[in-house]
Amino acid sequence: MYLDYDDPSKPIYLYINSSGTQNEKMETVGSETEAYAIADTMSYCKSTIYTVNCGMAYGQAAMLLSLGAKGYRALQPNSSTKLYLPKVNRSSGAAVDMWIKAKELDANTEYYIELLAKGTGKPKEELVKDIQRPKYLKAQEAIDYGIADKLLSSSDDAFEKRDYDALLAQTKAMKAQAAGPRAARSGFR
Repeated sequence: MYLDYDDPSKPIYLYINSSGTQNEKMETVGSETEAYAIADTMSYCKSTIYTVNCGMAYGQAAMLLSLGAKGYRALQPNSSTKLYLPKVNRSSGAAVDMWIKAKELDANTEYYIELLAKGTGKPKEELVKDIQRPKYLKAQEAIDYGIADKLLSSSDDAFEKRDYDALLAQTKAMKAQAAGPRAARSGFR
């Protein structure tokens, strides 16, 4: 939100390398609500959001990749994407606690499908059918499925390479300039 506030005319780059809310053993390691908060923030921002899969985008991370600005959702050539349904931690305890967890899982699944449909343009019914089992996609398959638009290329102006040394020097110069009058008043330089 700070980047959007700072200059909404500039795009915001969201680089994704995430296993989502589950690790390779399909154990829960995060919460779906964290991804939904990011999705809500993306829709709130006035800036164009460029999304880039720079390794893996699994589960909710794939959903976030799909929600980037159409035409600016990119993948590195050897990246992978996987769609899977939300999962809840094993529950134990009172029946009412398990019922609450089941209701939460239903709500998370519904919202995940809704956002994925928005990002991919696919009907919800098709998505539900496709991801009953985890769906693994190589880079080109993710483009064909509608999660992303293109492979990242060094010739793409939208994803230009940056001179980080020059940016760092510029930042240091701006900080020094801003600190100059304060440092002079305090006797320190």
